[in-house]
Amino acid sequence: MEVSCHCGNITLKANYKPEEVGECNCSICRRYAASWAYYPPQEVVISFAKERSIFYIWGDKEVEFHRCHLCGCITHYKTTPQCASQIIAINMKMADTELLQSIPVRKIDGAQY
Repeated sequence: MEVSCHCGNITLKANYKPEEVGECNCSICRRYAASWAYYPPQEVVISFAKERSIFYIWGDKEVEFHRCHLCGCITHYKTTPQCASQIIAINMKMADTELLQSIPVRKIDGAQY
């Protein structure tokens, strides 16, 4: 499975399509309107054509939200070493519409935390 940002600069690859995507309503995810697919870091290959992604980190400093520096698309997030579990979450809104529509959505109530 492969997804990329709008301009094609950032590409993320995984060996399999996710069983589900998570849509969170926390203060940042609802603004990003992302559909997250969660993977162990060793199962995701992140590459760039021209420029590396840049990231935003806030609050407890456990999550880096990455975006393409050229087109601005939110591409993924990854947990920092301060977080108990290490994951990379791919923004599946970058996937082809047909692929995204074939994956069940799990609503996450992150606003409660």
